[in-house]
Amino acid sequence: MVRVIMTWDIQDNKEKDYIEFAVTELSPGLHALGLTISDVWYTLTGSGPEMIIFGMMENRADALGLLRSRDWRRLAERLNEYVENVRVKVVEPKGPFQL
Repeated sequence: MVRVIMTWDIQDNKEKDYIEFAVTELSPGLHALGLTISDVWYTLTGSGPEMIIFGMMENRADALGLLRSRDWRRLAERLNEYVENVRVKVVEPKGPFQL
């Protein structure tokens, strides 16, 4: 198993539109691409990314395939209408974990 970690900041005055997009398009779209979302973190105060999304995929090749897919590019283009400072990482866990 690998983790896909996505972070971003919501653009000013786009919070409501972002939430609607996240619920109606982003989450279902990621699920359709094979990503199992395990955690969603929203940072209220302090520094660092405002949103952190943790997902799981079976292996690194599948995760990289997702990120290279046309469907991901379309979803990312839509995401960029509401957010900035997007970063995506694929990491292999250092210790045991369960889905």
